[in-house]
Amino acid sequence: MIKLETKHLILYPLTAQRIKDILNDEPLEYSTKIWLTPDNTTLLTWMLEELYAFMPPKLGFTSWIFIEKSSNEVIGDGGYKGNPDDSGQVEIGYEIIESKRKLGYATEAIDALLNWALTQQEIKTIIAKCHYENLPSQGLLDKMGFQFIGEEDEMDIYQIKLENSALTHIKQYLIKCTLLSGGIALLTLLIKKIRKKTLD
Repeated sequence: MIKLETKHLILYPLTAQRIKDILNDEPLEYSTKIWLTPDNTTLLTWMLEELYAFMPPKLGFTSWIFIEKSSNEVIGDGGYKGNPDDSGQVEIGYEIIESKRKLGYATEAIDALLNWALTQQEIKTIIAKCHYENLPSQGLLDKMGFQFIGEEDEMDIYQIKLENSALTHIKQYLIKCTLLSGGIALLTLLIKKIRKKTLD
């Protein structure tokens, strides 16, 4: 089972089984009460009955739930909108419930998802879209190292390239060395530090 962890959050990918458990109100180790709105219920139902039934993405290349450690509540979701295309491009997105915004959770979640992307060799480019008036999201993407590349239907489009970057080559070397020594936590820390330094 894939699990990403930050200072305040735990992230799990929305697998078909996890969606079934949420929709069927099965006992879970976290609560979905404040997050599972009618809109999210509709989205999960579509994912299960349409997306996963006919064109299931690879594990991790779909939505993830964001669980707040202090409350054990799901407070948002986000992730990748399907497998990379032929050029290695994926699109990332996120949503935090209104009562939990401006607490740094979106930054933590996107940072964790970008670190995960660095371990997926098929990803070369990540794009993100946000409304041209959504200044907080624009600021977050800029902070994460994305660059503005254009507009489409009132949406600003941002991009970050991983292919052929110095960071990618260093990352691959670190993965090989760190996995040999079993230091997964150290690998995550090193990737974060190097990515931040490279994007500054």
